[in-house]
Amino acid sequence: MRYLLVATGLIASACAAFGAELELPTLRGGSDTFVPAAPVVSWRWDGFYFGGQAGYGIASHNFDTTTQDLVAHELRQLALERVAHVSTWDVLGKGDTRSQSYGGFFGYNIGWEGVIMGLEFNFSRTNFFKDAPTTPISIRTAAGGNTYDVTLTGSASIHITDMATLRARAGFEYGNFLPYAMIGVAAGRADVARSATVSGLQNPTPPPNPNSCDPLATPPCVPFIFTETDSRSGAFIYGWAIGGGLEMMLMPNVFVRGEYEYVGFAPIWGIKTAVNTARVGLGFKFW
Repeated sequence: MRYLLVATGLIASACAAFGAELELPTLRGGSDTFVPAAPVVSWRWDGFYFGGQAGYGIASHNFDTTTQDLVAHELRQLALERVAHVSTWDVLGKGDTRSQSYGGFFGYNIGWEGVIMGLEFNFSRTNFFKDAPTTPISIRTAAGGNTYDVTLTGSASIHITDMATLRARAGFEYGNFLPYAMIGVAAGRADVARSATVSGLQNPTPPPNPNSCDPLATPPCVPFIFTETDSRSGAFIYGWAIGGGLEMMLMPNVFVRGEYEYVGFAPIWGIKTAVNTARVGLGFKFW
């Protein structure tokens, strides 16, 4: 009996110790309360995107060679052109014009270890219009055994209505920020016009009446005037583009951007144009 009591006591002690080891802690408020972790936002720059934009630009135009081929054609059979090179006289100058713009863009990005590469088509509606500054030139010269009083005048204008670029982009992502650089080709539509007039006297009457023309004089005094005009609506212009910008992701599929772009157009009828534009845009991603 005594051995049974001792065994019972040992078993009871072991059970009490085992129960103590299995006791769970009591949950309390305050610092012991479970708080779920905040969700981690993942920014994805790769995939297709599109958006709208608005901008403001300055177009610089150089008209100094615009009349050359017109004048050369007018005087093509005269010693006056061969000797005096009237076609090379610069009667038109340079000028700037400003315009707001609006349009849209569409592109695709590929991500690789933080580097974002892409291709984008960008279109803007513009209103760059400029009349060429003009300074007529009057010169007395001799050619082919005759004396000439020659006056050259000209005019020109350009109106760029649309611009589009296809450009490659490269950037590096910093969380929800993407600085980028771009380079590509450009195209546009423009209305252009120009004219040139060469006028004067061959063998003008000597003083005291230099501005009159006596046909009975020897050699005979002959007035002359030559004029040519060209115009074209919706002419295609092309060139190249370079620039850079910064995009910021507001939500996983919405971003804003600011950028600068320079476009240099090849001359059309001797009119050389370069456009500097600053833009802001709102874009949407999908994949």
